[in-house]
Amino acid sequence: MQTCFRPFNPAQLDSIHGATLSVLKKTGLRVDCREFYPHLQEAGADVNRATGVVKFPEKLIEETIIFFKGQIAGGRRQYLLNGVTNPRWTPPPGCKFGGACIEYLDLQRNIVRKPEENDLIRLLQLGQALEGVGFVGNPVACLVDGEGRDVPPHMQRVKTAALVAKYTKKCGSTEVWNEKELELLVEIGEIARDGRENYQAAPCFVTAKETIAPLQFPEEDGKILLMLARRGLPCMIVPMPLAGVSSPCSIPANVVMANAEILGVLACIHAAAPNAMAGAGVISGILDMSSAVASFAAPEAIVQDAGLAQLYDECYGQDLAIGTGYIDSKYPGVQAMLEKACKMGAAAMQGRFNFPLGLLAGGKRFCPEQALLDLEAASLLKKQHAGVDMDEGQIAEAVINEAGIGGEFLSHVHTLENFGRNIWRPALMDRTAPSTLEREKSGDMFLPASAKIREIWAQNDLYKIDDDREKAIDEIVKKAETILA
Repeated sequence: MQTCFRPFNPAQLDSIHGATLSVLKKTGLRVDCREFYPHLQEAGADVNRATGVVKFPEKLIEETIIFFKGQIAGGRRQYLLNGVTNPRWTPPPGCKFGGACIEYLDLQRNIVRKPEENDLIRLLQLGQALEGVGFVGNPVACLVDGEGRDVPPHMQRVKTAALVAKYTKKCGSTEVWNEKELELLVEIGEIARDGRENYQAAPCFVTAKETIAPLQFPEEDGKILLMLARRGLPCMIVPMPLAGVSSPCSIPANVVMANAEILGVLACIHAAAPNAMAGAGVISGILDMSSAVASFAAPEAIVQDAGLAQLYDECYGQDLAIGTGYIDSKYPGVQAMLEKACKMGAAAMQGRFNFPLGLLAGGKRFCPEQALLDLEAASLLKKQHAGVDMDEGQIAEAVINEAGIGGEFLSHVHTLENFGRNIWRPALMDRTAPSTLEREKSGDMFLPASAKIREIWAQNDLYKIDDDREKAIDEIVKKAETILA
């Protein structure tokens, strides 16, 4: 698909790439995971074992880029598995339920609270039931169990993944914090996918890790990415630069710094696991000086993400996931939809349509009603950017001539045959004729979204995994209580 949102021209992209190489050569990246050191030294990097600072020669970075570009050109899939970012290439088609949110917006009671086990189950079943959703990870973290008790921190990831496996077939990503967890999550994933071979073809229950701006690659994140890389699982790094605080206060400088963190990490992974496939994303933000709060829906953040994605697309031959899911609004409404429209519209102009749904408050909060509003916007954008159908009969010259001057097409067989094919029909938007103000207010998108959610949750045939596999998953959770304690 031809993209039409390119913040930089070719000469500017060259300048950004050159500046990135300079930063990595002169300043470098602090790499806290010492397992990378011997491999980086062998590859030609300058490793200061006392400070952890690694300086990368230009040749090493260029070789890393060429490797991944060549692998992708040869048909190898770059699997960017993350629930809050928006890649171009990664299947499955459809939007995403993800985010590991620590807050749940309960609009039936009009409160914000910690997510409970039943909240997660209902969100998983909602994502499973929605046709436009293709990826269901952990929209909220399981922080409170079915008996109202706080889930111990060491059990939160395994318990969350177990519930995802039980209540949706569209299993996506969940959090991974250590090697012991990873082994358990892979076991759950193999049960959910109905076999190891299926799991390897479509992994789940792993996710991206983050650098810390400026120019820091933390130890635990490094260990986890190295584990994923050596097992042939999706391996993804996502910087979160904040312009004016942890990165310079300009769009090109922000892009350079985020790119330096990504390329530095990719070089680390490639040096230590030469055959692994890795990838990246970015979630940019700015500091709002008037409030001293991070903003992820500012126009600068949108352009920074899009500009870095353009660099990877046009110069590096790679996909790069952008932070479409994060907005600033804390509650569904005009601000939320304006921010969503700007971020989703920019992503659509780069050919990215697997939008994260339902996220509010900078990714901290999940709201099912917002998810349905987002899904409506996603459907509209997909139709808008789908291209024009020029198949035989679509120009309909004979139909125009047949109806003639002053004719009508409502009753024409061509209209009957093509209306469903050519006209997008909204699920929530109000297209009725004007009436009284009170009736028009009742047609607001929020009300049908809420009604649709209640209708889905009232169904008796919502998905749940079969009994045998449910028991096998429960055994893994029980085992985790001992292993992870």
